[in-house]
Amino acid sequence: MNIVATNKSKGFTLIELIITLAIIGVVFSIAIPSFSQLHANTQQTTQLYTLFNHHMLARSEAIKHSRIVLLCKSSNGKQCTPKARWSAGWIIFSDTDNDKKISNNEQVISIQQALPDDLSLKYKGFGSHNYVRYFPNGHSSTNGTFTLCTQLGDKFAKSVIIARTGRIRIASKATGGKPLSCS
Repeated sequence: MNIVATNKSKGFTLIELIITLAIIGVVFSIAIPSFSQLHANTQQTTQLYTLFNHHMLARSEAIKHSRIVLLCKSSNGKQCTPKARWSAGWIIFSDTDNDKKISNNEQVISIQQALPDDLSLKYKGFGSHNYVRYFPNGHSSTNGTFTLCTQLGDKFAKSVIIARTGRIRIASKATGGKPLSCS
């Protein structure tokens, strides 16, 4: 009986370990920026559709209940806050006395909390920059563009565009095909 002794190691050499770590480092350096861009895009799209759906809700409530419904900036979720930014949040309520304030008998329909810090929302249009009113016929008090931006800049900006007729749409370009601006 011959017993052959083998002296093979079942581990990694230092060189193999360094090469493996270098390959993992290269893969992560390529993947992490893509994941952060994917996260920013997903977060932006979620908030964009939230804004779009809230405008649709305000319009449909105005039509359904034959009364004026207001969507306004609100930093506290209790009253309109004209000096706040749109990214601080907004509320939707039935403005039965047309004073642009929530009174005791007026129903709050929805409240939106502040957007994440890495998103900004600005409004550009005609009329008040503090609110959008929807009338019982479905028309809005203004026409304008809500532009939602990430830290990725103008190239990735998206918008909700409102027409005075009440039409609400999502776009990645400004009216007339011009690029959106985050500044």
